[in-house]
Amino acid sequence: MTRRVLAVIAVAVLVFPAAGKTEFAYGNHKDQTLDLYPAPGATPAPTMIYVHGGGWSKGDKARVGMKASYFNAKGWNFVSANYRLHPDGAPPKNVEDVAKAIAWVHDHAAERGGDPDKLFIMGHSAGAYLVALVATDMRPMLKAGKDLSVIKGVVALDTQAYDIPELMKDSRGGGALYETIFSADPASWKDASPIKHVGSGKSVPPFLICFSRGMGQTVNPGRLKQADNFAAALSVFGIPAELIDASDRDHAEINQRFGALDDVKVTGATERFLAGIIREID
Repeated sequence: MTRRVLAVIAVAVLVFPAAGKTEFAYGNHKDQTLDLYPAPGATPAPTMIYVHGGGWSKGDKARVGMKASYFNAKGWNFVSANYRLHPDGAPPKNVEDVAKAIAWVHDHAAERGGDPDKLFIMGHSAGAYLVALVATDMRPMLKAGKDLSVIKGVVALDTQAYDIPELMKDSRGGGALYETIFSADPASWKDASPIKHVGSGKSVPPFLICFSRGMGQTVNPGRLKQADNFAAALSVFGIPAELIDASDRDHAEINQRFGALDDVKVTGATERFLAGIIREID
């Protein structure tokens, strides 16, 4: 990407702040809500659905950082979805909520200025895990009345939970947290792992898999291992998967910097990734 193109994008983000959001309910629970930030200008617009992190037990859809402004400036609708949190949203309820939110957006895209054939998902941390699982395990989307084919691409911002059994073996993984969320029963861990659901003939979409160095200043090799193994599993079945090493930033920074004018590594890679898929659709 040239400096000139980056400069144009920078001006766009500054000139076009995110439009006012509107909240919608996609279910009956108080946490089954989403915020829609509509794109200015021409329609129908592609849509990015963002799923927040927070260790599955906290977080809120309002915390989108620069993402809404970034996508709106590029002519996209942006959606940020809540989901039931632990313990109300213990697996698989949380991923079923994400699937239900995606289905709602797909059903209502056209009436909200969006293109239902250009729907993408993004998540950070626990949200990255949830978007990875919803895009590989067919069951939540089928339960929501949709096929995986409605999801055209996935941007996963830093999770080390692609393979839960392997994570539980890693002393750096934070086993106590994961046992709280996924239980201490190894029999359930495989079914909760996105990597275990990768396969052919399921319309699994392309992935952009980004990983940070982890929580501190020292690189956690487990994050690279999890991301690399997941990308490799996707590639075995011919599913496009691009891996972005963002270990120059920590777990929070990889999310906070998304949409920043100087973030060529993650934001820039996302732009290229999405543009390539849009070209194929068009």
